[in-house]
Amino acid sequence: MGYNYTPEGNFSAMIILNLGNPEDLAAGSVPKRYAYFREASVKYTKDRLTLNLGIVNTRFEDFQQGFWGKRYLGPEYQAIYGYCSVADLGVVIDYQLNDFIKLNFSLLNGEGYTNVQVDNSLRTAIGIIINTPNNAVFKIYGDINKPGGICQTTLLAFAGFKNDRFSFGAEASYKSNLDSLYGHNVWGISGTGSIFLNEKSELFGRYDYTASVVLPGDDIQWDHGKDETYFVAGIQHIFSNNLKMALNYRRTNPYESGKQTTNAIYLNAAFRF
Repeated sequence: MGYNYTPEGNFSAMIILNLGNPEDLAAGSVPKRYAYFREASVKYTKDRLTLNLGIVNTRFEDFQQGFWGKRYLGPEYQAIYGYCSVADLGVVIDYQLNDFIKLNFSLLNGEGYTNVQVDNSLRTAIGIIINTPNNAVFKIYGDINKPGGICQTTLLAFAGFKNDRFSFGAEASYKSNLDSLYGHNVWGISGTGSIFLNEKSELFGRYDYTASVVLPGDDIQWDHGKDETYFVAGIQHIFSNNLKMALNYRRTNPYESGKQTTNAIYLNAAFRF
């Protein structure tokens, strides 16, 4: 549930309240639903400058989510792996350099939107988004953080193309020392595509490849329990401005021996009001 307040002038405010998944709780916790502020921010806008303060969007996944347009089907592999929180406490500055290039800079808590500051480290990030006249878009993002004195870096590159008939996007991500242990690096690639049948219906697909590195002296990846490929394909129809639905097939193929490949049919719906 969200509320956006936009009075006259340069200031506005936003609050988003999410209900958490019991699976997100720590091991041993009593399974339950819980509520938390996903965003609670004040925004100042003047000319080409936008300043966001509070619990803000980190600008890590929002552009790719908007291009894909189907976040209601499930999270990206970066969210599952823990590359970066989608929201955090801090400040984000966006600047529209010209008609094609947008820059953003952020200084964040680094603990995510569900935790308070527990150390003296901050996450510093910078991103560049380029929209070309020929419908191609590009994004480059990088951040650095030092929780517990261990340096973590996140790098992301995205490219996409969209017109009235089809769209295609691809991205690659890398994160070092994922769980604050040296050498625990992860990386992945993702590709999305759509064929627009008409103004309201489309065929779509997505493929994810997630992997961790092999540490010296080991035979397999350090986080092989999470390494996998993921595929989804289906058809989406927009019934109105308030409702869209997607019938889709999903296949998850874990790399770890003994884990079973899963196949499933989903019917997802997104309501807006």
